[in-house]
Amino acid sequence: MGLIRLADKDLVQRVVRGDGEAFNLLVARWEKKLFNFAFRLTGDREDAFDVCQDSFVRAYEQIRQLKDASKFPHWLFKIARNYCISHYRSERKLPKLEGPNGGDNELDLESLLFSHSPVRIDNGRHQFEPNELRLIVERALEYLPFEQRETIVLKIYEGLKFSEIAEIAECPVSTVKSRLYLGLTQLKKILTNSQRGVP
Repeated sequence: MGLIRLADKDLVQRVVRGDGEAFNLLVARWEKKLFNFAFRLTGDREDAFDVCQDSFVRAYEQIRQLKDASKFPHWLFKIARNYCISHYRSERKLPKLEGPNGGDNELDLESLLFSHSPVRIDNGRHQFEPNELRLIVERALEYLPFEQRETIVLKIYEGLKFSEIAEIAECPVSTVKSRLYLGLTQLKKILTNSQRGVP
């Protein structure tokens, strides 16, 4: 069908003119990415599903306010981000971590996340398959402050540019870079500490 080949901005323009089928296609195109984004920020599948549903409803209601149709994905992620923030503030259920005692093991998290072979961490004593390691990292993400977690998800999992993340998070690019550095540093400490004492 012709609609499937249209770019997001063209579909947005059709939605503005009242084409409901064009919006259904936008939902189909973005719902998986939006769900994964929300799930990594909330840590809960039901909450992520709710965020997705609410975000698409809000997007449909406010799509005429989108000035640049080509920025639909970033605008949609910004809407979802606001719902995730509301959830985070209302729940406040994430535990606080105590800083690790020592342990300056350097872990290249981006390489770990996307490697295709077993990986050893903590001085090579523990080996994990890539999928297992991704699960460990995703669980560790839940211990980070919201802003750091969000930045890591958008940069590493979604592959966005710093400028795109800054637009979604409504902050300077320098702040995005700082959050990414601090978040990755804290994740390294969490991962290193979580493997200490494991037989």
